[in-house]
Amino acid sequence: MNKYLKDKRLLIVSNRVPYTVNKIENKIVYKKTVGGLVTALDPLMKRMGGLWIGWSGIEGSNKGIGDRIKIGEDGSSEGYELKLVKLNENEIKDYYGGFSNRTIWPLFHGFLFQSYFDYDYWKAYQRINKKFAHEINSVIDANDIIWVHDYHLMLVPEIARCNDKKVKIIFFLHIPFPNYEILNALPWSKEIVKGLLGCDIIGFQTRKDAINFLAACKEILKLNPDFNEFRVNYNDRNIYVKEFPISIDYESFNKIGEKKETIKFIKDIRSYSKNIRFILGVERLDYTKGLKEKFRAIERFFDKYPDYRKKVVFIQIAVPTRAKIQEYARYKKEIDEMVGRINGKFADGIWSPISYIYKSLSQEKLVSYYKLSDICMVTPLKDGMNLIAKEYVASRSEADSVLVLSKFAGVADEFKNYVVLVNPYDIEGVADSIKTALEMELEQKTSRFNSLKEIVRKKDVFYWMESIFHSFADIVKKEG
Repeated sequence: MNKYLKDKRLLIVSNRVPYTVNKIENKIVYKKTVGGLVTALDPLMKRMGGLWIGWSGIEGSNKGIGDRIKIGEDGSSEGYELKLVKLNENEIKDYYGGFSNRTIWPLFHGFLFQSYFDYDYWKAYQRINKKFAHEINSVIDANDIIWVHDYHLMLVPEIARCNDKKVKIIFFLHIPFPNYEILNALPWSKEIVKGLLGCDIIGFQTRKDAINFLAACKEILKLNPDFNEFRVNYNDRNIYVKEFPISIDYESFNKIGEKKETIKFIKDIRSYSKNIRFILGVERLDYTKGLKEKFRAIERFFDKYPDYRKKVVFIQIAVPTRAKIQEYARYKKEIDEMVGRINGKFADGIWSPISYIYKSLSQEKLVSYYKLSDICMVTPLKDGMNLIAKEYVASRSEADSVLVLSKFAGVADEFKNYVVLVNPYDIEGVADSIKTALEMELEQKTSRFNSLKEIVRKKDVFYWMESIFHSFADIVKKEG
């Protein structure tokens, strides 16, 4: 644990709390969600006894659960609290489904043409950010550190600071930050940038994202940011802007990969597909992940290199997401039809080129697919980081693997020297890169993959967390 936190309380603020909470037969039952952020921060919070503020996932009044829930190990006095923010159906629809995911999500990923600039969405976003800030201000103490997460809550820092000028605030954006020309299309771009400037330090996934934010400060707010020191002065305060590439719990994935159940799963599949090469893709069913482009490249691969028919299977795990938003429902229909058409075109006997799995899988099952696959294709059109690439690397004890990676994923900054780097829009190029990955010499595969494993092992999610708090402690010391 970072020394700076020893006498502090950490208040984490995110759209959702890290546990699903339900009331069953008058008993409150909670289950930890899966994810790198929860993996890193849950044990820290249990030791420190902090507070995590967020929506429970339940519409309305939390159904008798209450507003505060203690999270700790059974029989332990240690732990932390969840403070549940109540959101009704209309608030969820306009703030989450609307402004967060129909306006900000596509805009920040560069999909300007899919962004909806709806005034009612914006008003809802403002109201809910004020509601979250009110929850913070109702519990904050002098020694608290507020850590706000992601694009749902970009107005919270400024609102919280208006109520307490001395409050200490960190913000981390998990998605890309766009260049100022794209951001300027948003009618409320000034308010978004000002909202983030309520922080002491703003964390981004990549250096480019940090530069984009400083450029937005210059071009949209007419400030004079320091691009050498990565800071900007606003309202007589220095705000620091840093890159902190998020990661995963390397050891956890590595251990799952060695479980008996995992090894049995692989043996069972290999027993009736001994000569098949498996190429894996794992994505949420989101248009930013480039699934349509990937399937077009797979089709081109089998057209151009027919010798690989019946020798290669592409496993695509598509995780359901935001199904109530019409763009996502339409996208799912297009993907379903595309997979059916390609399989119909190339299927031969019991062999089909694409094994399409549309559902959420447990972490254990996911690791089994990582271990099974000879190649992993991570080809988003734009991604803040993309932890699938890091999970694949951490899960495999074998080093005879290849990662085919989009140059538009944030993780490409760290991985670019050891992967087959592709432009996902270049269908011909991706098809050729699949062949390159399949035919790569063992020595080259082993050398590259071992380098990737070392990167993920050294810079895991705990390293990420320590980097943020270390930088924050330095800034507090520097700024007094």
